[in-house]
Amino acid sequence: MLAIENLVVRYGSILALRGISLEVNEGEIVGVIGPNGAGKSTMLMAAAAAIPVAEGDIRFEGETVVGSRPERVVERGISLVPEGRHIFHRLTVGENLELGTTTRKDDQVEQDKLRVFELFPILKEYLKTPAGKLSGGEQQMLAIGRALLAKPRLLMLDEPSLGLAPIVIDRVFETFEQLRSSGVTILLVEQHAERTLELADRVYVLRTGNIELAGTPAELEANPEFERAFLGFV
Repeated sequence: MLAIENLVVRYGSILALRGISLEVNEGEIVGVIGPNGAGKSTMLMAAAAAIPVAEGDIRFEGETVVGSRPERVVERGISLVPEGRHIFHRLTVGENLELGTTTRKDDQVEQDKLRVFELFPILKEYLKTPAGKLSGGEQQMLAIGRALLAKPRLLMLDEPSLGLAPIVIDRVFETFEQLRSSGVTILLVEQHAERTLELADRVYVLRTGNIELAGTPAELEANPEFERAFLGFV
């Protein structure tokens, strides 16, 4: 479904990604873990066409997204929940959710809203509440719900557990399981290695712009290099 090939991204003279390659197959949850500054967010931003690519290619369902407009990438079926959520605090929960539907032209929006409310019932209770008054966990649910209303075939999430209480993290990760069961493919960037290994079908370890290791959770856990690569001790 998604293929990243020899991707290079630069910020001025800084080389953020050094020719990485990975793939996400339909129906999978693929995890990307690594320390701060590894290039994880940069990879997602490039896949969402939010930043320019210096070299390499990113293909979604066989067609490149490099050079596309971000809204066109959303229309094609990729939604990104960025780190920090990026909700609009002064808008109500309902207004934030509406923003997720702006690229759609079908008549299934109301049905999909009901699905979001099934996943996150608290959002229905707070439809008229300014989003800035929600807790951190509720804001993360809103950000995910808004992304789902774009009707993605691929949902990309950047550090969705950041700043959340353990019980809220449990709820969010349970939601990812439900989404996979409903046919949504997920690319998950996380620092919580254990939670990612429990959830993902395959995992990539990214460090200083390079992919150090890749494999199934079982393969990585059996690899003596895994802990060193993830913690940056190589």
